[in-house]
Amino acid sequence: MKKFLSAIGYFMASAVLFLGGVTLEVIPSGGSAFEMPGQYEDWEFPDPDIRDTGTLTQDDTETPKDSVPEDDPAPGDAPAGEEPQEKPQEDLEEELQEEPQEEEPKEELAEEGAEEAEENTKNPDALYYYSLLNYEQKEYYEQIRGAAASGERSVTLFGITYEEAEPIVASVQYDYPEYFWIENSYSYLDSGNSVEIIFNYNCEGNELAQRQRIIEAAASEILSAAPAYGSDYDKVEYVFETLIDRTQYDLTAPDNQNIYSVFGNWTTVCAGYAKATKYLLDQLGVECIYLTGMGGDELHAWNIVNCDGSYYYVDTTWGDPTYQGEIGENIDTTSYEYLCCPQEMLFRTHTPDAAFPLPECTDTSLEYYRMQGRYLETAEQEAILEIMRSDIDKDRARTEIQFSTPEIFSQVIGGLEPLLQTAMDYEMAAKNLSSSNISYQYREPGCVLIVYWSRH
Repeated sequence: MKKFLSAIGYFMASAVLFLGGVTLEVIPSGGSAFEMPGQYEDWEFPDPDIRDTGTLTQDDTETPKDSVPEDDPAPGDAPAGEEPQEKPQEDLEEELQEEPQEEEPKEELAEEGAEEAEENTKNPDALYYYSLLNYEQKEYYEQIRGAAASGERSVTLFGITYEEAEPIVASVQYDYPEYFWIENSYSYLDSGNSVEIIFNYNCEGNELAQRQRIIEAAASEILSAAPAYGSDYDKVEYVFETLIDRTQYDLTAPDNQNIYSVFGNWTTVCAGYAKATKYLLDQLGVECIYLTGMGGDELHAWNIVNCDGSYYYVDTTWGDPTYQGEIGENIDTTSYEYLCCPQEMLFRTHTPDAAFPLPECTDTSLEYYRMQGRYLETAEQEAILEIMRSDIDKDRARTEIQFSTPEIFSQVIGGLEPLLQTAMDYEMAAKNLSSSNISYQYREPGCVLIVYWSRH
């Protein structure tokens, strides 16, 4: 809620980008930007109900046993912001007249760090959130983008209110993950017919330039091995797998709201994964959209990609086994159901923010398990056993199958014990084994069953 702090109609507030817009907290302060509680580092979301259902053991005379998984822990509540504190009116007016104070003398950001940033400026016409704006809004967008790129402390937009500027600031942040030095939070001064956006920086000067070099070196090494002449899907799959292989999900990771957490430390949370995914795909020429919303009951960030004219959702975070480990699940396989999936599947657990219109993601042709011949629209046991027998014959370590709907998946899980008994009998006969010891797991939202064969 807005609250005026002086008779001349100015107020100071701090904003945090949140689900395509901002969360506001009025602060009776005099012009210095600061952090707020409840930012993206608190974007911890519940596990996607990945369940470890136990182990089956069999010899020539034993019958299989299974165990019931424990209920998933309830997700924690995001911390709420603190209540604003009032100050005497004369103190507020005096503070508003003061210039923002810096803790240290400002280094020359424009000398090296900003020059490198400007060299990486993209064509805004190809950027999704920019494309949603009208001509006047695009002018403001360029003012904000230019100020952020060149390291200016703030930018003043004339002829616009904060409510009008708010989605434009978010658009710049979402379109430009390479501006890693700009925090998600910012402050602003609104006079009614103009608004000053006051940036928060996480690094400046020589430190910014050094981080820029580290990011570019790491990204360059990844991009050099990318399938340059592959399809859009090939490039998306490569980025998805590479980031998952190299990055650890860690709630305590420093700088986890920007791409330096990935390319500088290889530890991050959802915002870092999603921004790094966009950063790499932008350079590979694949349209990629950063978006926010809810993952389960918690705030989350992920992507939309355009593969040859059709849009698909990609969630690199939920694809990473280290995320699954962080939430207490013993799953060591990549969750490919979150690679180029349609909204019908993703919306079982994800809800995009409604602040911006998003492309429809209805095409199913690039679903990973569908393309691998491991996508079933039936609970028929013979169809499942056919895939399992093929993997046993080819001496594969495991079988992964995705089912089309939660209802079909529920039928499969309900009849899983006799199904696996039959599979173990086949394995023992085909491999001339005297005993069999297999384990299985499943990921419920994506309707994926994983069976690990006994000889591995």
